[in-house]
Amino acid sequence: MRQLTSALLLISGLAFGQAPKNLKADVKLPKEPTYTSAPNGFPVFDTPAQVVNAFNYARRQEEKQMKLPANSLGTLSLPENYTKLSPAERALWLTNGERKARADVKYGTEKALGLPLEALETHLNAVAQAHAADMTTHNFFGHTSRDGRTALQRINAQTVFSGKCYEFMSRAENIYMFCYYSSDKPVLELPAFIVEQAIFSWLYQDAVVAWGHRETLLIQDKDASGGKGFQNNRGAVGSEGFLGVGLATRADYGPCSKMPGYQRVGHVVVMNLVDPAADCPYFLP
Repeated sequence: MRQLTSALLLISGLAFGQAPKNLKADVKLPKEPTYTSAPNGFPVFDTPAQVVNAFNYARRQEEKQMKLPANSLGTLSLPENYTKLSPAERALWLTNGERKARADVKYGTEKALGLPLEALETHLNAVAQAHAADMTTHNFFGHTSRDGRTALQRINAQTVFSGKCYEFMSRAENIYMFCYYSSDKPVLELPAFIVEQAIFSWLYQDAVVAWGHRETLLIQDKDASGGKGFQNNRGAVGSEGFLGVGLATRADYGPCSKMPGYQRVGHVVVMNLVDPAADCPYFLP
């Protein structure tokens, strides 16, 4: 059986902050199973060890590119229960790990803030999941819904994020598409570490969209482009912002290129970020 993979990602919105600077070039992984199951240096993870090795390799490459002190971004290790967490919980844990790894690291003249996100939010998860399902159900890949709504409009349609309970932030959404090709009938099952693949791509292989996904994941009170970030006026000062995660898969997914002799399956990941207001009732799972 022959197998191939490919990935695509997009970002919605502008953004601003005390955030780490962008890389100068994509970090391509060594073409070895220690780091990835893909033969082209892109992140395709089948084991927790590959996740750890890939992210630590990328941190070392970032230190070299940005002329940071060796090991200043620390070493990633996963908790024992990591594989028992839901994909959304893993996405929050890993995103926060990458944010905190850059706390007080000096990119040029300023130190990065490095605050973690506060939590997943139930309604924001629903927004992300609905958009993931919309894309796979209706065979498209993009930030605008089939009904014409933007990411901000989808978020604001949730009563919990309407009016004064939503504080504008220039970045709102990352999306990622992973295409799987097989000469046999493919299994309609999300890859085990699809969110890790998405996060790696957004953080370390994002030059094609001027590092917009990276800026979204690492945004603090501002982002690396100077856009508006979190006001951080809710709860403890040591965290800020909510995350929502959605996943979906479809056989013969149209946005995946056709390849003669292969059947295609598309997997999508949606991540939404929100800056919550200080005194509104949210739903944290």
